[in-house]
Amino acid sequence: MAKFPEAEARLLNKLICMKCGARNAPKAVRCRKCGSKDLRVKSRGA
Repeated sequence: MAKFPEAEARLLNKLICMKCGARNAPKAVRCRKCGSKDLRVKSRGA
């Protein structure tokens, strides 16, 4: 993924909405796009 740990941390420091897939701020409680409360931490990916 990213070459530097700082960059990778910044890329993964997001919440993803399980309903619509929108990226949200790390402190978000609801999705900015659809309003759902079903948020997960962005996965690293393999």
